[in-house]
Amino acid sequence: MRLRTFILLILVLILVAAAALLLLGNSGIGPLASFLGNGGSEDGAVTEAAEDGGVTEPLAPPPTATPGLEDVVVAKVNIPVGTMITDELLEVQRWPRTNIALQGGYTYTDTTQLVGRITKVDISRGQSLLSPMLALNPTDIASFGSDLALYVPFGEVAVAFPIDRFNGAALAMRPGDLVDMMMTMRVVDIDPQFGTILPNNVARVINSALLNGQPFLFPEVKDGRLEFIPEINQVAAIYPSTIFLEGQDFTPGLPIPKRVTQLTIQQAEVLYVGTWEDPRILEQEQIAARAAAQPAEDGTVPPTPTPIPSRLESQPDVIILSMSSQDALALNWAMIRGVDINLALRSPGDQTVFVTTSVSLPQIIDQGGLAIPDQSNFDLHPSMEGRPFLTLPPENPNESGQ
Repeated sequence: MRLRTFILLILVLILVAAAALLLLGNSGIGPLASFLGNGGSEDGAVTEAAEDGGVTEPLAPPPTATPGLEDVVVAKVNIPVGTMITDELLEVQRWPRTNIALQGGYTYTDTTQLVGRITKVDISRGQSLLSPMLALNPTDIASFGSDLALYVPFGEVAVAFPIDRFNGAALAMRPGDLVDMMMTMRVVDIDPQFGTILPNNVARVINSALLNGQPFLFPEVKDGRLEFIPEINQVAAIYPSTIFLEGQDFTPGLPIPKRVTQLTIQQAEVLYVGTWEDPRILEQEQIAARAAAQPAEDGTVPPTPTPIPSRLESQPDVIILSMSSQDALALNWAMIRGVDINLALRSPGDQTVFVTTSVSLPQIIDQGGLAIPDQSNFDLHPSMEGRPFLTLPPENPNESGQ
């Protein structure tokens, strides 16, 4: 009896422990929670009792909704502003309907809807073509203004400036570059009353003839002066020299202007290198090219590829710059007055504002530590080729000057 009672007691304890474990597993707590696959598992699946015997099985997660896709016309290559669209520049991609451009109805689904249209802005490769980006024809472009104006930053203006390979940084500029302008001005003395360049013309007066009512003026003398010469004890008329030096940029006999150079305009952006091309002319050339094209054997006319304007000529003689209105006024004045202007090309992204000192001959002499030789130590002689050269006297006066 005692052994049977003990065995029954053991069985009761085992049943009670099993029931407790089952309760803990159904509530998501305990070591059997993951084993039984109830709602407390890592994947969060909710268990439910099967109808055939109460066996629990995890519920499958609900399927993720896949957004619908639609055809969207995108740029196959980079398309500059003012380009006439052809089929070769476009391709069709599948985009989800949740795209904002699709929801707004700005996109296109077929490339044939865009052929012949003209771009109002630059379009990057892979970018969808939206209706506000396109013009119906060149006349439509004229309705919103020049396509070049789209490149001008807000608050600035575009100015054309003539260039060559010397003043235009060897024609190395490209659209998007930044350049600085160095201006060299000629400074001369001005008569405050006449507003003309000094010295004035001089007419000598004969005092005795003036007192007797006779013609009293000597022949007119230009840029001369009277000067007493002690060696001859006499007054002489001094005339300016008319010697011409090879390479000089001033007129012999006239005052040599003083020159000063300064960095005047900074960070002007290059918008266009060369003369701007009107897209309407481009369209007319396209039409003429298609009309002149010879049909193929099957009777079809091969399409004429559309040249893409690059805003860059191979040998430009003009450049279009973007700058502030104040800088544009300074540049306009300088060009009207014939100021020498040279462009300096900047490093990409360099936004440094330079503070410079104007350069003139005295400043170069002081900065470089140049020593001006004594005029008595050299002389000017013409060479065999007509160019002057300097000769120094011999150290020994008895030696020849060769």
